[in-house]
Amino acid sequence: MCVHSDAQTIHPESVVKNIVLALLTSALLSTAPAAFAQRTPVPVTAVEVSIGGIGPGVDATAFRKVRLLISDAMFKGTIDYFDVYGYGKEGGFSACMEKGRFAAAGSFELFLKALKAIKPNPATTAYSVDGVTLCTYPTATLP
Repeated sequence: MCVHSDAQTIHPESVVKNIVLALLTSALLSTAPAAFAQRTPVPVTAVEVSIGGIGPGVDATAFRKVRLLISDAMFKGTIDYFDVYGYGKEGGFSACMEKGRFAAAGSFELFLKALKAIKPNPATTAYSVDGVTLCTYPTATLP
């Protein structure tokens, strides 16, 4: 089927083909900058730690090491903000800590590395250490 005009003949198949090509080209061009852009690393200025028992009680030695590292970091000013937002039934806790405003250079990174170096017994303890940008602050819920 063809549509005739005075100047030229227009084929509907070619119109559809051109529209599809235009849509594909615009889709590719719109995603190209994101695909080729370098990703800037997100600064890690906080850490979320979770340690808890998974049936039997939590690994007491690992739990003690975590508590000692956190208390030492608080004492030295490596962390300013410390929020425990959950406790485990078999012992342990979940918490978030933020880097201190006046922390010594590199001290927070060493603290994070020391937390990650703790290897509790995987048969008794679930343990995770995740670097994050900021802690999620608790909010009061009003009735």
